[in-house]
Formats: sequence, structure tokens, C-alpha cells
Amino acid sequence: MKSIYIAVLTVMPSFIFGQYTYDKLQVNFLNNETEAKTFTYENLRLYPIHAKEAFKKEFNDVGNYMPLKEAMKKGKVKITEKGNGASVNELWVENLSNDTIIIIPGEIVKGGKQDRIIDKDILLKPKSGKVSLPVFCVESGRWSYHAYTKPEFNTHYDMGAQSLRKTVEKKADQQEVWSKVDEINSKNKTETNTKTYTAVTNSADFDKKMNAYLNFFKAKFNSDNEVIGVVIATGDKVIGCDMFATNALFRQNFENLLHGYATEAIISGQKVNVSSNAVKSYMDKLLVDEKTQEQTLKEKGNKFEEKGKKLRVTSFD
Repeated sequence: MKSIYIAVLTVMPSFIFGQYTYDKLQVNFLNNETEAKTFTYENLRLYPIHAKEAFKKEFNDVGNYMPLKEAMKKGKVKITEKGNGASVNELWVENLSNDTIIIIPGEIVKGGKQDRIIDKDILLKPKSGKVSLPVFCVESGRWSYHAYTKPEFNTHYDMGAQSLRKTVEKKADQQEVWSKVDEINSKNKTETNTKTYTAVTNSADFDKKMNAYLNFFKAKFNSDNEVIGVVIATGDKVIGCDMFATNALFRQNFENLLHGYATEAIISGQKVNVSSNAVKSYMDKLLVDEKTQEQTLKEKGNKFEEKGKKLRVTSFD
């Protein structure tokens, strides 16, 4: 009897977490030219990932979560420096509302003593009280309050560029983050006195290009109730993939993520000529089976699990 019990425990993790695989998801590899053009603008192509019925059933009990950007806009969350002296890699975050707020790595907040990029996934419960928020600095040349912000962070600056997100999630090192910010600003010829990543939009040319990308892509999935993620490609390669547990979660976070995709395409991207086979090969490492996915994410990705279910799966190049 004891050996049977142990065997059941051994297979449980595979059963619980076996969620994002080809038997439950379908990737549109855009095999014909018309489809490819529909999801391509300049240096960026997005491949939709759709949920099958089995996937939707598995996640039908996932709650409704408010994205951080919306929560900040509505004054439902408060983010402040931690302590009188402040801390570079930690902030306080407090949910003032009755909603549950979802926070995703790579989101950037402006204010305090220096702009920060968020380092960890958090589901912030209603009326949470102060909760520690792990962050990295993306503004190495400032350590003082703006007159209009004091200790608070009042502005959400969308998602960092794809390569910056990768640095945050996989390198997890402050010096590496600063180096990546400097690299991005240099490529963009950004003018900034404080070396902040958020100054990338000071360029009128960058803003014009960004608006063009946003206008092309932001409404692409508004009427698609099956899409739960995208594969991101520029030039001849895939640079990442983001998947969520529900269509609602994906759509709520998509425009935020799109800023990061487009920034990478504008600054470092090239005309898209990646093959469908290359995209398929990339996604096979994520979706063929759970064991391969876990190995892939350990090397070049991340996931966020809540109550035995993956709410987010992200991989990079």
C-alpha cells in the first residue's frame, strides 16, 4: 500500500502542472503569405496562440485580476519607497481596493528616488496592506525625489523592451540591468541626464514609430476570444513568447506587453523573414511536453504559478 501511495505522489506534479502543451493549445504558424501580413508590421510579427476547449476548461476557475497599469490609473494601488533611506531593490506596494491586482515582471513605474522595473509576479489581494515589491533600478543617474512625486510612484510606464525583460528575469543582477538600459539608450540615441530607460520616448522619431506599431497591433485580438498568447519574432528569429491562463488575462496585458515588443523591434529589430519551421522548432521546446517545457523555462524563461496553475508562461530567445 505504501509503494502505491508514493507512486501517486510522484505523478501528481505532472498532472497538476501539465497545462500549456500542444494537446491543449494551437499555435497559428502563419504558413501563408496573407496570414503573415495580417500579423506583421515593419520589424515585428506576432503569432497567435489559441486555447482549445480542454485548456479553457482547465482554467475556467481562474479569477478576474486587474492589471497594475489600470490599478495605478484608477488610484487603486499605492507604490512607495521602502523606508526613510529607501532601498534600490525593494518598494512597498499596497492594494487600496477590493479588486485583486496582478503584477508582472518587466513592468516599469516612474517616480520615487529612481524609476524601477518590477522583478517578480505578484497577486495583490484586496486591502492587502503594505507588501514588499522586488524591483531593479532603470535610472542609475538619480537618487533623489522629484518635487512632484516625493516617495510615491504615480506613473506606470508600460513594459520594458523584450531584451530588458529577459535581463531582469534571467540575469537578475542590478549591474546587468543598468548595462542593458545603457545599451538600449545608446542604440536609440536617447538624451537623458539621469540615464533612465523611460527617456527612450523623448525622441519624436521613436514616438512616431511606436504609435505606428501600436495602431497596427493593439486591436488585432479584440474580437478573438480564443487567443491566450503570442510568439514574438523580428528578423530571422523568435525573440520570445508570452502565454496566459485565460483570454481575459492576455487581452488585459497585451497592449502593455506590446510596448515592449515594439520597443525591441524599433531599436534592435530587422525586417521579418523568420521561417514557420523556425517558429515551430522554438515552440516545440515549450509545448511538446511538460518535461521539455520545464527544462526550456529553466534555461530561458519563467512561469508564475498560483494554487497549482500557471497563470503566466514566458520565454525569451
